Amino acid sequence: GALVKTPKQETLHRDFMDVSPITPFTRELGLNLFAQRDAYDHGGSDFVIDSGVTWTDTIEQHYENNKQWSSAADLNIESSEYLVCGVFGDEQALNQLAENIAEQFSGEYNTIVVPHLQTNYCYCEISQNHVDKWHGISQLSNHLKITADEICAVGDQLNDMAMVKAAGHGFSMSNGHEELRAAANHVCGHNQEDGIVDVANYITEFNKELNTEQNKEFNGIG
Repeated sequence: GALVKTPKQETLHRDFMDVSPITPFTRELGLNLFAQRDAYDHGGSDFVIDSGVTWTDTIEQHYENNKQWSSAADLNIESSEYLVCGVFGDEQALNQLAENIAEQFSGEYNTIVVPHLQTNYCYCEISQNHVDKWHGISQLSNHLKITADEICAVGDQLNDMAMVKAAGHGFSMSNGHEELRAAANHVCGHNQEDGIVDVANYITEFNKELNTEQNKEFNGIG
């Protein structure tokens, strides 16, 4: 939600945040904070990993898998170029981090802990309080001049909640978080079993019915 790009990789919108206030909390828990940048055509790396604490095996692997886009730096030093930051770790440690941040910076940050599909760990995403996926979609919808009623959003975890609830057509995957499934307008199939095809079929049928109704109105029928 902090970064919106065009298909040509032009930057349409950016929300910067200072990650240095978060760094002492992650270091105290022995967690490796990393921050994300808008690096495409701006130089530098996409992921900047905090160099102020020993790296865990998980962050080492993350670095190896993304070496061409990653670098290390002292994230305790204020910088104006970061968009969001995050941490890999076990769920208990990440929940403790989220609690510590909420206590110290009430209302300033969003912290969402979700499973990380590539590992046995979880991922805690930390962003400014006003930044979520719907915030990013809103920037795009303003640019394209479309309304929430014209948007279909699909998700499976709690970090998708804002966009699924706000979109006119909000979907949860059938294997999504139970709170997301309860909040969604619709539930589609499993995300490992082509569940997104259900959404594509829904959009096709919805638009077909909408066009039929519009044609009736245009021709004075009904």
